[in-house]
Amino acid sequence: MTKTDDHNQKPLNVLHIITGLRFGGAEKLLYLTCKYLQRGYESRVKIVYFDPYAPMKKLFDEAGLMTELIPINLLIIPRLIRLIAEGNYQIIHTHLIHADIIGRTAAICTRLFHKYQIFTTVHDVGLFRWYPRFFFRIVRCIDRMQSCPRYSHVIAISQSVREILILNEHIKSHKIEVLYNAVEIPETLTRKNETGVKIRCLYIGRLVKEKNLPCLLEAMFLLREEPVELTIVGEGTEEESLKALAGTLGISGSVQFVPATLETGQYYSSHDVFILPSSLEGLGIVILEAFGFGLPVIGSNVHGIRELLAENRGLLFDVNDARGLATQIETLVTNPQLRIEYGRRGHDYVINNHDICVYVRRLHDMYHLALVANGKQILQ
Repeated sequence: MTKTDDHNQKPLNVLHIITGLRFGGAEKLLYLTCKYLQRGYESRVKIVYFDPYAPMKKLFDEAGLMTELIPINLLIIPRLIRLIAEGNYQIIHTHLIHADIIGRTAAICTRLFHKYQIFTTVHDVGLFRWYPRFFFRIVRCIDRMQSCPRYSHVIAISQSVREILILNEHIKSHKIEVLYNAVEIPETLTRKNETGVKIRCLYIGRLVKEKNLPCLLEAMFLLREEPVELTIVGEGTEEESLKALAGTLGISGSVQFVPATLETGQYYSSHDVFILPSSLEGLGIVILEAFGFGLPVIGSNVHGIRELLAENRGLLFDVNDARGLATQIETLVTNPQLRIEYGRRGHDYVINNHDICVYVRRLHDMYHLALVANGKQILQ
């Protein structure tokens, strides 16, 4: 798609539908997207979410963004149909698989009377995208069919996600536009640069199986004699088992668990190395955040992570290879100049390629081009 003329574009009325507002990369990206759409383009934005546990709702509220909880039950699709029909929206945009299926079902039903465009951002490469069991195959089949109409548009957050959608869901390649994740980049770097102390490693994210945190803890065990400590910031179903594993390995003294927080900047700015050991990852927005703070990054050699760390922007290790991860950590522990160099490369890269202002401008252009291509007049 090519860029349209900003001077001829009028404000849009956009409905975003997402599974929930928990701590996560998709939720962070949606918050930033809506904030900048509303602030920079005077768009009217509303966010509908399904999960009552919504710690990130505070950010949406503080930004003056309108949100509405519609819990998943037998009435969810009728409620969404009514909301969409009454909202005079031009764009319906869904995020995460439950909202993709439910939200698009309601939008497609309502579209008989309201000629908006439907967008879906695919944020991950989780079980629904590849697992062979029958239920997941059915979900993929529905997802593919909902992507077929001319008014339905698919956005992948990385080339890896795009390839998986083509290979596993058989979505036509021309239907998928790649729009990489983006972040707010700090205006100044305020990282502490201490010497003569332990190297502080950091993980921020969900504490779930696909993040593969036992591998990180095992690497810390292998480095137990080295001047290294680890902070894990997040929440999730694996929290207690991870704390138990740290105790079993005898590394509880060098591993700190911190509850999930909206104020992650303080951790990026006070640590030396960021590590993402995921076994599955669509892109890894936390890597972009770490780059924004000038942190060197070590990541597992999977999917979107290797896209971000390509061209020597970071260090990779094989999935589940705790010894390989320990070796990469030790490389940065013993070479402070290399830490600075990787931090600089990452910072330069995120500034040039993942600025949220550029992301929102591109998304806004995509919305308008879709409306124009389908013969719809832009409404005031």
